[in-house]
Amino acid sequence: MTLARLFALALLLGSACLPAAHAAEDFDDYQDVFSMLGERHGDAVVTVKFVMSVTNSGNEQRIEDRTQAVLVSADGLLLVPERTISLDLSSLREGSQGAPVAKSSDFRVRLAGSDEWQPADLVTRDSALGLAWLRLRDVQGELPFVDLAKGTPAKPGMVFFSALRTSDEYGGVVVYRPGLVLGETHTPTYRLLVDGVPGLAFSHDGLPMGYVDIDLAQMMRSQNPGIGMDMADMVLRLTPVEKVAAATAQAAGLPIAGGE
Repeated sequence: MTLARLFALALLLGSACLPAAHAAEDFDDYQDVFSMLGERHGDAVVTVKFVMSVTNSGNEQRIEDRTQAVLVSADGLLLVPERTISLDLSSLREGSQGAPVAKSSDFRVRLAGSDEWQPADLVTRDSALGLAWLRLRDVQGELPFVDLAKGTPAKPGMVFFSALRTSDEYGGVVVYRPGLVLGETHTPTYRLLVDGVPGLAFSHDGLPMGYVDIDLAQMMRSQNPGIGMDMADMVLRLTPVEKVAAATAQAAGLPIAGGE
C-alpha cells in the first residue's frame, strides 16, 4: 500500500467521524428530526461485539472488536457491514501475496435497554453490496426493527441521517449524524456517493434510504500514485434501499451459515 493511499484512507476515515458540513443548510436545527428518529428507530440500533482472527504467515492474532448493527426483522435478523465478517487484506495492497486474512466469530449483541450480551450467528453475506446478516439466538417476543420495505429513494442533494449507538464510555446511547448525497455513478455499477458515516441512512421523515459504507477495496485500487490532494474520490458509497431490502428479504429465509 503506497504512502498516498494510506494518507487518503486516513483522510476518509477522519472525515467519516464528522458531520457533513453542508447538511445543515436546509434546516434551522435537527431537534424534531432527532426526536422522531429516536422514537421510531432508536431501539433497533444495537451494538455487536465479535472476535476477529487475523492470520498472517501462519500466525494468528485474536482481537475483540465492535460494530454498529440494525435490527431488520422482529425475529432478530441484524444488518451489519460485510467487512466486519471477513476481510481479505490482499485486496487492499499491491504485491500482497501472503497478505493477512481476517475472519470474525463469537458474535454477541446487546439490545437496547439490556445489560446482557446475547449470542448471534452469521446467516449470509453479500460482498457485492458490502453487507452481511446475523441472527440472534433464542429471541423472546417481537423486537423493534426497521422495515426496509418501507424506504424512500436517495438522490443527489438530499440530506440523510445516521443513527449510531455509542460505547459504554458514553452510556451506550444513540446519537445522530447528518450526511449529504453528493452525486451518483454508474461505474462499475450504480451507486450514490455521499458524505457521512457508515450505517443505515434515514430521510428527514424517518424512512430508510440505503446503507452507507466505506469502499476500502476500490479506494486502494485507485491508480493515483501521488499526493496531489485530489478530493473528488474521497467519498463513501450508499447502496440504495431497494437493493438492501431485496437482499435482506432473501437473507431472512436462510438458515445460519454452518461452519462460520
